[in-house]
Amino acid sequence: MNTHSNALDQLGGISTKILESYEIFAKNHHLNGNELAILYALWVYQARTQKQIADEYLIAKQTINTLCKKYEADGIIQSTASDNDKREKILHLTQKGQAFARPIIETLLNQENKIIDEFGTKRMAFLLDEFMQLQQLMAQTLER
Repeated sequence: MNTHSNALDQLGGISTKILESYEIFAKNHHLNGNELAILYALWVYQARTQKQIADEYLIAKQTINTLCKKYEADGIIQSTASDNDKREKILHLTQKGQAFARPIIETLLNQENKIIDEFGTKRMAFLLDEFMQLQQLMAQTLER
């Protein structure tokens, strides 16, 4: 058995460390990573379904549902029935939710932009392109 990790193992480890940095950011703002993901999605995209958030951030739908119920009870988010499917709820931040999320998400976005600037926009564009190609190859190979 090979005791050395391959490049994909190493990439997975780096990705996990990146996610850990978001978890620490969330904890520093008295949230967990899943709560941060919900606030981030609703701040950046303004409206999302629970399914969209679950799929985009790879969070269990039940976890999203539980947190959204909590946020709705706290007046942070509101939900409206989708025009396309009345069973599906479209989530939005309330005014209270915007006031709650603003200092957290604006800080995060500013820090992300600082990271991109320090890393370099050209390097970031190159990295994104490479990751997209790698992801496509992995999907073609592993998801058959």
